[in-house]
Order: sequence, then structure tokens, then C-alpha cells
Amino acid sequence: MDGVRKYYTEKSGVELANRFYMHFMAAVGKVAEMPTRYHPVHGTLRRTAINGFPYHFLFREIPTGIRVLVLRHDKRHPSYGLSRQ
Repeated sequence: MDGVRKYYTEKSGVELANRFYMHFMAAVGKVAEMPTRYHPVHGTLRRTAINGFPYHFLFREIPTGIRVLVLRHDKRHPSYGLSRQ
């Protein structure tokens, strides 16, 4: 996450970096409300896109909510991050 924000800050400015963060946090909030609504990708891992940005994240439902395991660029290899717990 920090790498993406740093990239957007350096290339396009703080405003875009902050907008990315707000969209990411909004996606996390929506996922936390109803995790099973989102597309399963591998075992118990699910994914959701970040609106307006070429990124998505993989998450797993846990007893206390959700756990975000990896933030990936949409063009990243599909197996990247699948082994994370």
C-alpha cells in the first residue's frame, strides 16, 4: 500500500495519492460489511477491485472481520500473493 501511495505522490501528486487511499479504504469498508459477496479466487481467498484505479486486493474472512493479504496491480501475475496466509 505504501509503495502505491509513494508512486502516486511522486508521479502525480499528493491529491491523487490521497484519492487512491480513500478509494482503497472505501473498498475495505464495503468488503468488511459482506465479505462473501466478493469473487473467490483460490480456496478461501476473495478479491475486489479498487474503483478508479488499476489495483485490486485479495482478502480472507476471519472471525473478527477480514484480513487483507495483498494489494496487486491488475496486470500482476494472477498467482502473485496466493500463498500468503
